[in-house]
Amino acid sequence: MRVPLHRLWLLPLISGIAWFITLLSLLLKWVARGLPRYPGQSNPYVAFISDIAAFDMKPIFLVGACITAVAFIGTVCAVHFARYDHRMYGIDDFWYKKWTSVLAMVSGVVAGLGLILLAIMDTFRYHEEHRVLLLVCFSGLALSALSTTLVYFDQTKRPSPFRLLRLYCSASVTIVAIEVVLGVFFTALMYMSFWRTAGVLEWVMAFIGCLYMLAFVGFVAVPPEGIDARERDPLLQEPAGSFV
Repeated sequence: MRVPLHRLWLLPLISGIAWFITLLSLLLKWVARGLPRYPGQSNPYVAFISDIAAFDMKPIFLVGACITAVAFIGTVCAVHFARYDHRMYGIDDFWYKKWTSVLAMVSGVVAGLGLILLAIMDTFRYHEEHRVLLLVCFSGLALSALSTTLVYFDQTKRPSPFRLLRLYCSASVTIVAIEVVLGVFFTALMYMSFWRTAGVLEWVMAFIGCLYMLAFVGFVAVPPEGIDARERDPLLQEPAGSFV
């Protein structure tokens, strides 16, 4: 069965919007209730996403997380499929980049499955399991993002006629860099017990994650007329390599 190329852009769109709606719903619910402190909440000032999800609107979080996770897995696979399929970019990369693509897709699957399990095993009833799954999810997401950035970084160097690909690749690289910096600050703030700032930073990082997913729309948005050889040529910037 042939992959419907003209519909691949829906995957990152659904993923980004679903995650944004889920986060916004939780945040507005917490604010509307007067910023309560939940049982077992580790941050005394700002409730983490998982704290709110364990007590308020858990069905919304469960549904939103599942939609986000499934669409994200599809997005990561679509982005790397697009790079090598000759109906799209058809880039014949070095072997190490092809293996990096495989790593990105596997890591994306791990991150998606971890998010689904996080939504099921909330931080209150499954405290230890939740902590382990949080580490698994974040590790998978970070590895997938960094691997994808490495694979597509070459497309940030010179203009491409394909749907402003250089712009979307540059935006994705910038977002990943910002998330890495914020992640370092978040970890340091948690370690130094600056809870209020760390709590706000977690929400900021989560919402920026929506932009990261939406940036992939430009990676896989195929024009109605398709991609011809003239559009594909500028993408072939690397010598061929064998996938062995």
